Amino acid sequence: MKLILSSLLIIISVSAFAQHLVRGKVSDSDGPISGVTVVVKGSTQRTTTDGNGDYIMPNVKASDILVFSYIGFQTVEKIVLEQSTINVQLAMEERQIEEVAVGYQVIQKKDLTGAVASINPDDLASTATANFDQALAGRVAGVQVTSSDGTPGSAMNIVIRGGNSITGDNSPLYVVDGVPYEDFDPSTINTRDIKSFDILKDASATAIYGSRGANGVVVITTLGGRNDGKTDIKAGAYTWLQYIPTRLEVMSPYEYVLYQQKIAYATDNYVPGQNLNMFYNRWIDPELYRDEEGINWQNEIFQNANTQNYTISMRGGTPKTGFYYSGNFTDQNGTLITTGFKKINNLLKLRHEVTDKFEVTMRAEYNRLDRVGSAISGGTTTSVIRDAISFRPINPVNWTAEDEEEFLDEAVTDDIYLYDPVRTLNNTERTRANDVIGGNIGLNYKFSDKWTLNLLGSYHANITENTLFYKEQTQQAQRSAVGINGSITDTRVTTASTSNTLQYNDRKGKHVYGGLAGLEIQGRSYQYSQLRNTNLLIDHFGIRNLGLATAGTIAQTDFTKSTLLSFFGRGNYTYDNRYLATVNFRADASSKFRPENRWGYFPSFSLAWRISNEKFMKAQKDITEMKLRAGWGMTGNDRINSYAGFDRFGVSTTSGYVLGEGQAYMPGVIQTNMAVPDLRWETTKQSNIGLDIAWKKRIDITADYYIKNTVDLLLNADMSPSTGFDRVQQNIGEVSNRGFEFTVNSKNIQKKDFRWSTNFNITFNRTKAVRLNDGQVELLTDPRWNTHFMSSTEYQYVTRVGQPVGMMYGMVYDRLYQADDFLINSGGAYEIKPGIPTIVDNTRPGMVKFKDINGDGKISELDRTIIGNPHPKHIGGLNNSFRYKTFDLQFMFQWAYDFDLLNGNKSEMGNYFIRSRNGLRSLNDIWTPTHTDTDVSGSGFDGRNLTRPVGYRLDDRHIDDGSYLKLKTVVLGYNLNSQLLSRLRLKRCRLSLSAQNLYTWTKYEGYDPDVSVGRYGALTPGLDYSAYPQSVTLSGGIEITF
Repeated sequence: MKLILSSLLIIISVSAFAQHLVRGKVSDSDGPISGVTVVVKGSTQRTTTDGNGDYIMPNVKASDILVFSYIGFQTVEKIVLEQSTINVQLAMEERQIEEVAVGYQVIQKKDLTGAVASINPDDLASTATANFDQALAGRVAGVQVTSSDGTPGSAMNIVIRGGNSITGDNSPLYVVDGVPYEDFDPSTINTRDIKSFDILKDASATAIYGSRGANGVVVITTLGGRNDGKTDIKAGAYTWLQYIPTRLEVMSPYEYVLYQQKIAYATDNYVPGQNLNMFYNRWIDPELYRDEEGINWQNEIFQNANTQNYTISMRGGTPKTGFYYSGNFTDQNGTLITTGFKKINNLLKLRHEVTDKFEVTMRAEYNRLDRVGSAISGGTTTSVIRDAISFRPINPVNWTAEDEEEFLDEAVTDDIYLYDPVRTLNNTERTRANDVIGGNIGLNYKFSDKWTLNLLGSYHANITENTLFYKEQTQQAQRSAVGINGSITDTRVTTASTSNTLQYNDRKGKHVYGGLAGLEIQGRSYQYSQLRNTNLLIDHFGIRNLGLATAGTIAQTDFTKSTLLSFFGRGNYTYDNRYLATVNFRADASSKFRPENRWGYFPSFSLAWRISNEKFMKAQKDITEMKLRAGWGMTGNDRINSYAGFDRFGVSTTSGYVLGEGQAYMPGVIQTNMAVPDLRWETTKQSNIGLDIAWKKRIDITADYYIKNTVDLLLNADMSPSTGFDRVQQNIGEVSNRGFEFTVNSKNIQKKDFRWSTNFNITFNRTKAVRLNDGQVELLTDPRWNTHFMSSTEYQYVTRVGQPVGMMYGMVYDRLYQADDFLINSGGAYEIKPGIPTIVDNTRPGMVKFKDINGDGKISELDRTIIGNPHPKHIGGLNNSFRYKTFDLQFMFQWAYDFDLLNGNKSEMGNYFIRSRNGLRSLNDIWTPTHTDTDVSGSGFDGRNLTRPVGYRLDDRHIDDGSYLKLKTVVLGYNLNSQLLSRLRLKRCRLSLSAQNLYTWTKYEGYDPDVSVGRYGALTPGLDYSAYPQSVTLSGGIEITF
């Protein structure tokens, strides 16, 4: 017996110390994973999986433990024993890919009862964009992402399921690591820090955020530390090249000189005279310029621009303590000279488990954002793009310095606002510097498996300094009364908040239920100050020596604060994994309203039926998931001035008086706000019904139909002139949105070496103004894109009851008046024939003839009508992802179909306005008595100016179809194989090439159809005038993980 036992012990000992080779494959639910680290626990022996997910580990003992780890996945340990093949499937760590963040909780996607969409953060990080919002367009159904223009670092306009407000803000609420932000700047996040990105769309999902959830909610969770004792260091370097792919077609030097000749001839009433002689004295002969290249001012102000982006992160920890640090630097030169954007992001997160039940978390951030360069769009009289189109492309062949001075003297009286665009950009110093500091600390205590308490306190400060300095060589300095001038504007926005929740979850048999109760308090303050001086003697010292001014101005300051107190709760119930219900309720009290209207109450509920789990579906093998959802809820909006509910008085630079013997200036107090006593919450009621279907675990389909009505609009409503106010904030009006969303995700091919997946989404939304002010049927808006050209108020947008918000409004073009429309009386004067309507008494051939819409026999402002719809019939995106061994490819198309743009460039620069200006090539087709077959009105005839009369300068000729299909994103990547990684002692190395906005298919005649620079938001959408053009971006980069 002793001999047998001894023999067994010897065999076991030998087996334990015998070494052999182990091989296997590591994969996740989608297939093999390359770059997984495989380590023999307690030793330095290691390897990594190759492009097929395979690994080989030699010299392994039966007692060894293999540890499999990969970023973003849970670590797995396997004891070897006598196995020669060990295959492992890794699961996503912490938050599963099938989980979504829904208002203070993370739940399984299969348990959703509301409309929630998720975006893979890796798809955002792989794009050649400075901020994550620039990569969102076309990725999610129901979310419209548009750009104002191409200004570096500018935020995108994001609207979820149509705009709710007419005169208010329609941007969503952002919740970043549990902290809500209403005025969120996407630049403050490094895209590569994002761990999850969820969008809450319907009221059943957003009502838990109450007064701030009406416009939808974007929930972002950033990466945190590890819990497996490992540390990863990741570094990335990327470089971009950006360029503007198109130019507006302007007249060449030869065409411009011929155009000047036509105008001079017309001014002389087509009989050679003084103006034609002046033309020949200056330009001599147009043929001298036929082959001259001249100056293309667009090329002078546009440039190919480089961007550098560097990022580094460290992520590690143990089961007790975890840490994460990320740093990012982006330096983006603008495609317009002297413009650019720089940012520095720093994020630090710590987690420490004090006991098995008590955990402390901490988050700290510091961001520095610097934007430089002139404001390209938004000016009411000056415009760099306008100047680049309109400035003369060539000087006369015999041009002298004296001639230049004479020309400049003429410009002061004839064309005061046109100025050399290069000088403007080089001599205008505009900066905006933001220091964004924030942090929070969280205490999480788990009383039991059922009860959890979460306490979170946060602080956030955004300190901004804007400077603007006009040097001597600018239009503002040379052609205005203020001369060399500058201003410094400082703002400080601080937010302190606390968010506390108590959660309960339990299961009994087939019943799963849970609840959440919470309390939030938020205090927000805003400080503003501005210093401005004019008529500086010299510009050598720039903005930092405004004391050199000879004319001082009054400094301005402001301060506001507001507080929000909230109580909220949620209940969840599931029976037999088939029937689901969620109920939310939130009560908010805002200091922006008077005490009697301070509280708002926002309930919601949603139900879901998991049909696929019913007995009658068991025989159905193809449909693996089918869920019907329905929900209703109310959300609110209080995005108004902190004191909008109160009468306000103030002092301005124009409210003073000059009184007394010494005629001393005395400041005067005026009423600045008229309060409506019963001002209260704006409320949005939304219903949603949705269907989720999964077919053979390869095709996922989501369809939603929603109805959304916003009542008690916080509307800047028209007032009687006797009040002294044009408009006052009131609870008046109603807007509705109805829409359908459809999304398909498919795994087309899932092979060992090749995978192909597709995402398709499309959205149809219809918005309508249901009601405005009492007795009001329409709200007219002047976008004020060039008050010099329009001269006086010309309403170009209308919001009319029963129609979408912000429709384009103007005259309908008929034709040009021709000689046949007139009789010549006995005195030789032109008289319009009876029955032909006109605008003015001195109508002449070559003027624009508009349609008499109301049939009253004359042309007037009453003939204005809706001439364009800026709202697309549908928007969407199509994304394809391919993976072949260690290569991956992604390309995405994004589109918007059947919508209109108001082409202000064409309206002003495609028609005769001021004689010395250049313009679009359409001016070659200008009307003359010998060239009548055209729709471009003439400059003069019979001693009359033929330009469109003031107030009638917009018509449907200037409304363009903005439909487009854009190759939005292309990404090609290569991951080094395991052999190279082992030699280089790296965990992962990825090389990538990418492109953004690579090509656009469109009939639009401007730079890019993705544009909207209207200054009044929802009231003036789809306006294109002097916008900073969109750029094509080409990028290359490398990411390394140590």
